Amino acid sequence: TSPAEHCTSEHANMGTSVVFIFFCATLWTGVSSYVYQRIGMSTNDNQRLTLQDAGWISWTTGTDQYDNSQDIRVYFEAPTGTKILLVFQDIDIEQHSNCGYDRLEIYDRITSSTSAVPQRTVCGTSQTDFVSTGNVITIRFKSDGSRQGHFRLLYTVFNYGSSCSADMCTCTNGRCISTSLQGDGVNNCGSTSPSDDRVCDN
Repeated sequence: TSPAEHCTSEHANMGTSVVFIFFCATLWTGVSSYVYQRIGMSTNDNQRLTLQDAGWISWTTGTDQYDNSQDIRVYFEAPTGTKILLVFQDIDIEQHSNCGYDRLEIYDRITSSTSAVPQRTVCGTSQTDFVSTGNVITIRFKSDGSRQGHFRLLYTVFNYGSSCSADMCTCTNGRCISTSLQGDGVNNCGSTSPSDDRVCDN
């Protein structure tokens, strides 16, 4: 069933470039709505951001279309002991055999080094899920001057097995996500797992 209503709220810290816009959807399912964090990379260059249970990462919070000639790096941190799942929901980044034009670079750590080798380099229109080994990642976006595109990533903070707490539910792939995410129309378990509204109802 479609969402019954959408709502938005905004918080801006004028002392930094950090801007978060949140949205929520109240569903006919009766499951409480969850407020997804929305992060625009263009306004958060060299910022270290704290992740919530789940959210969206794109070029800006208003549109996914990115600008030419950009080099932006954002650091993301989840609670200690957790991991970060990235699902590439909608991407159109200029295709190249080694992503030499436009690209997302994903590092499995906090790094500002321009010579560091990323764990994943992303371009084109599709990509498999990325799972961090710890609770921090760095995402760098680079574009040349020839073509614009867009990207929209869904992140979910999760645990495994014995690290799961009472306020989490277990996906079929063993990941534990917050029960507040279940049944909201977004699959936070990962692309290879059934939707969380089918596995996290109990």
